[in-house]
Amino acid sequence: MSPRKTWAVFVKESRHILRDPGTLLLLLLAPVLLMIIFSYALVADIRETPITVIDHSHSALSRQFLATLANSNDIIVDRQVSSYAEVERYFDRDQTKGLVVIPPDFANQLAAGKPVEVQILVDGTDPTTAQHVINHTVSRSQVFGAQMAAKHAGQTAFFDRIERSNSQPSAEISLRTRTWYNPDLKNTHGIVPAMIPIVLSLPAIVVMGAIVREKETGTLEGIFATPLGRGELLVGKLIPYVGAGLVSSITCALVAVNLFGVPFRGAMSLFLLLSTDFLLAAFGMGLLISVFLSSQAAASIIGLLVFLFPSFFLSGIFYPVASFPDLVKEEAQWLPSTHFVAITRGLMVKGQGLEALWEPALILLVLAIVMTSLAVFFFKKRLR
Repeated sequence: MSPRKTWAVFVKESRHILRDPGTLLLLLLAPVLLMIIFSYALVADIRETPITVIDHSHSALSRQFLATLANSNDIIVDRQVSSYAEVERYFDRDQTKGLVVIPPDFANQLAAGKPVEVQILVDGTDPTTAQHVINHTVSRSQVFGAQMAAKHAGQTAFFDRIERSNSQPSAEISLRTRTWYNPDLKNTHGIVPAMIPIVLSLPAIVVMGAIVREKETGTLEGIFATPLGRGELLVGKLIPYVGAGLVSSITCALVAVNLFGVPFRGAMSLFLLLSTDFLLAAFGMGLLISVFLSSQAAASIIGLLVFLFPSFFLSGIFYPVASFPDLVKEEAQWLPSTHFVAITRGLMVKGQGLEALWEPALILLVLAIVMTSLAVFFFKKRLR
């Protein structure tokens, strides 16, 4: 393969990218815009969910309990009503998502150290919001109940008490939890880095179109008349898109850090190296598919079906790949985004180096070599 001929194809394709606003948009701006849209849609926290209260107790303890429920912005006590019929109207108008009913003997039962039953009704139309109301209400109720139990028992530190008597100590387990890398368990730290491989799959569809476009417009006829080899043509076309993809990867990383507050604890040089590894694998797969296509419309549809949709659901963004059925796991291993998701999360959030990321990096390199080699092998310098 001649470097001079490959360079000539590289220059030709680079000029096409720079002169075509549509291609430039898809390569540089579309991935960043998609990343912002997907990330905001997936990491949005449910906040300030309105709930309604029926307080039959009307006591200081019931007011303290309500204050405990609403001591954060997760749920807010929007209104108090006196009957189920009244709150039903609010449910019908979608003005409340939950109802908390405090019984008349609430204060007396707590003062006596007895358990109290508090009713929670939620609107199940939106299961995610309903589960949010249940989880928050239950957790805050447990905190309030523990405080009341500790107060009733006369203990000043209910969860960290120490046995000082000579009696046999009770069997207790004291759990001390510490979360590494993401102490606040922010969804952004897991979702946003994983979005980078997904949106960088979009330029792979553009690579597919680069070959198919030549077939549709008939310009391949002139190329076939030149002494260009198959490898020189395909590799020369591939390199400019890898360069544009690297620009997009840097932009996406900057957006993740500055817009979403994701840490970048690894080395930028390693990020660029492994991004190149990923782009070569994804674009090599795109080249292989484009060899068998003759329509840009078909290339776009197949590109979405091969790259975007499977990568979104099978690359381990939401569920670990190890939890998939065996057949699905095998399919996921053939997706370059599966391995790059592990790389971006490990490099950005954990600060891992090549000693920890060599395995997915090696798989991507093998995929790049195999896919590009197959594309060169099956590409024929003749029109069908």
